[in-house]
Amino acid sequence: MQKYLSHKPLVKKCHDHHHDHHHHHDHSDARNVDKKILKISLIMTFLMMLVQFVYSILSNSLALLSDTLHMFSDVFALALSFFAIIAIEKFKDKQKTFGYFRLEILVAFINALTIILSAIFIIYESIEKLFYPVNIDAKTMIVVAILGFLVNAFNTFLMFKGANLDNVNMKSAFLHMMSDLLGSLVVIIGGVVVYYTQIVYIDTILALILSLLLLRWSIKLLRKSINILLETSPVDVKSVEELILKHHQVSKILDLHIVEITNKMFVATLHIEVDIKELLEFEKLYQELSSELLEHFNIGHITIQPSIIRKEDS
Repeated sequence: MQKYLSHKPLVKKCHDHHHDHHHHHDHSDARNVDKKILKISLIMTFLMMLVQFVYSILSNSLALLSDTLHMFSDVFALALSFFAIIAIEKFKDKQKTFGYFRLEILVAFINALTIILSAIFIIYESIEKLFYPVNIDAKTMIVVAILGFLVNAFNTFLMFKGANLDNVNMKSAFLHMMSDLLGSLVVIIGGVVVYYTQIVYIDTILALILSLLLLRWSIKLLRKSINILLETSPVDVKSVEELILKHHQVSKILDLHIVEITNKMFVATLHIEVDIKELLEFEKLYQELSSELLEHFNIGHITIQPSIIRKEDS
């Protein structure tokens, strides 16, 4: 019998062999792995951020400074993601009927805002340095950027191989690492060009390009998190209505709400007008709708309020 009220995100099965041994990771196992990965990445990124910040000042590299500020946003993002997992696992509050899962969305929202602010600052600095260029220590810039690239590459690989990237919290942290990896690559390319050509504008132009890319990505993340916080339906409402109305017992949908608590945790509440005679018939309809909404739309929490059509009233 399908459970109508799942209070956790749906578990994704990793293997589905046609024998008795079915392997899958539950949420506690996945979050324990995610927590370890975040802790390692947080420590390494924080130390590398300090190194890059010092040498961005010493080398006068705007691209290196932009990468340092983005690395700061990574540290902030990783710390928030780490805290969100701890809160989901440890904190209990009866008033929070869906637990602390929405923290994952708040983390994504805050992460997006920090990147937007960092990108705007770097764009401002880039425009200023186009008018007032400064000399750049390209050698220092290249060496530090390579070190940063290696750290980011390790963290990105660690998350890609071991983290649960279906989780919006971990996906946010992973995308931070990916964008920082690309940022380090941009700084290395810029440093090599400056070293061989002495064209210092390249550093500024690359910083501008990187900041605009970060701005574009962060706005997309911000829009997604805002949609979830505003309880925008994660699936097409019209398609859900069509599926419900295919059942001959359902004559009308009086009310329908679909919200996303966090990734893979969709909740639907519906008020339907039904033509049934007894409770067992409604129970069967409930089971069928629950199973179909789960299969087609990943909705794991379904609450149905029926209004029964009485023949004498029609």
